Amino acid sequence: MSDDQPNHESGREWNLEPQESGFVAFWPHEDACTRAEFIAAVEAWVGDSVEHETVESEENRGELWAIRLQVPGIESGLVVWCERASELSQRDQEQISEDDIEAPWVIRLQLILSAEEAAEEYFMVMGLLGGSLPDVIAVLDVVTGEVNSREQLEHEFITDAATPTDRPLWKLARYGALPGGNEACVMLGTQGLARCGLPELEMDEVPVDLADQASVVIFTLVATLLGGDVPQPGGCITIGDGLTVSLQRVEDVVRFIEPSTVGSAAWRAQVRQQGYEEFGVERAVICGGQPAGQYAKAWSWPRDVVDRIASDRAVVYMSERWLQSAGRRAQATWPSFAMAFSNLIRTGKPQWLALARKAFVVQAPLDAGEGGRVEHSWMAVQEIDHDQVKVKVLEQPATRPDLKPGDLLTVTRQSVADWRVQIVGFMFDPEASEQLLKAVDRIRDMQIGENDWPEGEGPESSAELKDGTDHEG
Repeated sequence: MSDDQPNHESGREWNLEPQESGFVAFWPHEDACTRAEFIAAVEAWVGDSVEHETVESEENRGELWAIRLQVPGIESGLVVWCERASELSQRDQEQISEDDIEAPWVIRLQLILSAEEAAEEYFMVMGLLGGSLPDVIAVLDVVTGEVNSREQLEHEFITDAATPTDRPLWKLARYGALPGGNEACVMLGTQGLARCGLPELEMDEVPVDLADQASVVIFTLVATLLGGDVPQPGGCITIGDGLTVSLQRVEDVVRFIEPSTVGSAAWRAQVRQQGYEEFGVERAVICGGQPAGQYAKAWSWPRDVVDRIASDRAVVYMSERWLQSAGRRAQATWPSFAMAFSNLIRTGKPQWLALARKAFVVQAPLDAGEGGRVEHSWMAVQEIDHDQVKVKVLEQPATRPDLKPGDLLTVTRQSVADWRVQIVGFMFDPEASEQLLKAVDRIRDMQIGENDWPEGEGPESSAELKDGTDHEG
């Protein structure tokens, strides 16, 4: 087979050994947390004594103390040390607040998550750092670069209503070309799957105007892979009705990418030098089910699948694991969603009534349709009456020809698997429930249009979609 033809003759399989996870807890006091104080805090948090031993540093990191400890419920041991805060990378500095940057001490933690219980162990580690040490002001996830403020730690990992989900384990990032390169395309790539025993996923050469639709493919694929087996390189996986993609090795794809385009060999060499560690682990490229090209065949992004999603003609599958995880998150944050909706409705102002009934949407199952399948559909909320939610069908369901856009239904609050609010140019989801309430409180008395926002007055939403940041999908 010629060099211009895709092939899999090397026979290399994925390296699926879970990669290490690292966390940085910011300590605001001039006096550092001592070793004895940390151990006592952990034991008080878990309600039992923990095995621990001193670790001698082989890297001369200058830490104040370092220990290895075994915490019930976490399979691997934790290595924890306290050191003076050092200068963070530019990428990390962009994620954290000035208070975090100015913290004089940090407590660092490293471990390898269990591939089978990654979400549960991640939840326990974040709860341990935030719960046992109430003076910690924030925790940085080194793998994803995400920072959890004290408020987020309390809300997502410490309160009784908090539950483990897959979402904090990884994020989806958008990468652009180097200066002077081809700006018509982007790469979408995951950060964090390698610690779950999966290859990091990427989709190359995606047209900018289809990036959001392509992200749906990745979110659906991740939900499937986290709950099942990973096909070998070159293998296909079905993510919806007639929607098939394949996972290819980087070396089988990158040679077909122009040097000036994001994802090329030259681009990868540059970003690795700049500290993008996610490009130093096993990666799989999401491609179409068959190589493209009339003459010289090449693996490329799944254009037909993304086009189907963009045309609203696609039915994607959702794994039971994803539904359970998303449902727990949606139910835990439902009071904030319902209160925000009611706060707009209660204004009595026509523009806010219309906005609320358009911008607040929920995903809920429809009664079984053709073939006995249960379809989850996005519908616009019209009224909320305790546990009864009146909704309006937005799009023609694939399995329910008897329903049409505009039809009204009633679903129960308990059946809601997910929710979204798109308001004044920002997207909010269950991870941004607190920001949603603040945003609604600030806009309900404003005399502004649906898509307007006074300069400098926009809400700071973790779900905001913008170039160069993470997309919540």
